[in-house]
Amino acid sequence: MRSSDILRWGLRGIRQRRLRAALTILGIMIGTAAVIALVSQTEGIQSSILEQVNKLGPNTISIRPASGAVVLTQTDVNKMLQIPGVEYVVPVVTAPVRLYGGGTSKLFTLVGVDSAEFEILISGATYEEGRRFQPLSYSEVTVGSSVKQPQDLSYPMVVVGQSATVEIGLVDPVKKTVQVVGALDPYGTATLVSVDDSLFMSLKGAMALLGRSSYSALFIKTTDVDSVDYVVENIKAIYGTRLTILTVKQITQIVSTITGQLTVLLGAIAAISLFVAGLGIMNIMFVSVIERTREIGVLKALGFTNNDVLMIFLSEAAIMGVVGGILGLLVGTGISYLIPVALSAGMSRTASSFGSATAFSYTPIVRADVAVFVLLFAVAVALLAGFYPARRGSRMDPVVALRHD
Repeated sequence: MRSSDILRWGLRGIRQRRLRAALTILGIMIGTAAVIALVSQTEGIQSSILEQVNKLGPNTISIRPASGAVVLTQTDVNKMLQIPGVEYVVPVVTAPVRLYGGGTSKLFTLVGVDSAEFEILISGATYEEGRRFQPLSYSEVTVGSSVKQPQDLSYPMVVVGQSATVEIGLVDPVKKTVQVVGALDPYGTATLVSVDDSLFMSLKGAMALLGRSSYSALFIKTTDVDSVDYVVENIKAIYGTRLTILTVKQITQIVSTITGQLTVLLGAIAAISLFVAGLGIMNIMFVSVIERTREIGVLKALGFTNNDVLMIFLSEAAIMGVVGGILGLLVGTGISYLIPVALSAGMSRTASSFGSATAFSYTPIVRADVAVFVLLFAVAVALLAGFYPARRGSRMDPVVALRHD
């Protein structure tokens, strides 16, 4: 029996049971769409995080105190500069502050860094308006894009060239006036700091404003990637466990591991719906075999072999699997691009209620190899689910089948 004839018989069986076949295809479509939509989210999140992390540069090392009893001072900076392979050591002071402007207030991060080392800390930053803060200024600030224009506001919160008020401290807050001299273009994350949600000022100015005599963190740039491990080992030999050391390589491995495990988990959960759809196919095939018992007897009486009957029923299952899988890919792709929009809107409302303007955005990635795998998986589930009832139908005794009412 030719393949075209088998396909035509399979389509004929589906047309005769349109509603039942449509519901089965719907189940396969839902399962396939769920897998694509969920897996594409983790792929997109991983890509977005790694893109931001890679802005740090593969030769970046982050140093922070392991406890409140440990302080980082200029002595530590000078000590680390003596380690072979270290090119730059950038001291940074950070603290949460509340910014007042535009008739509202929001929480942001104040970052103090030497003006000459600003480009080392935030590589490739460009200015939407204004300039960088002066090295010796104690009041000038350059703000991130979300500080100047929060996503939940239709108007700027601060204006370049004008002053703004920041509130420092949680227990006994103190308000200070700063001068906004520049605003950065949207950037993302650098050196574990959200650039878009930060106010930047000179290191000395930030330390004076915050009343600090020590640094929050040190960021080290090595001469090359190969020197990172050597520098880390030297720092550990000097400081032991008093410091928390984090490299871009470690961050990348952590992100890849977490998102990889999340992908498997979400994919497995979504795949359950495909197996449920498979049970639906098995059910419809059993019913179809029972309803078409007499037809099977006629086919065999006309010379159809067991294999011909088996292939006819399997073709029905395969057609439903292919149609459901393709529709699932299309629907899942569409849903995958709607999920970030919904999450971003929800996160923005939540952040706004807490007085923060932190954004949450990424682009889902629907990989071709994943799409092909999911489609083949859907077809395989359909074929496996339809095999037993199809095999049972193909082995019917034609005499018994013809006598069936």
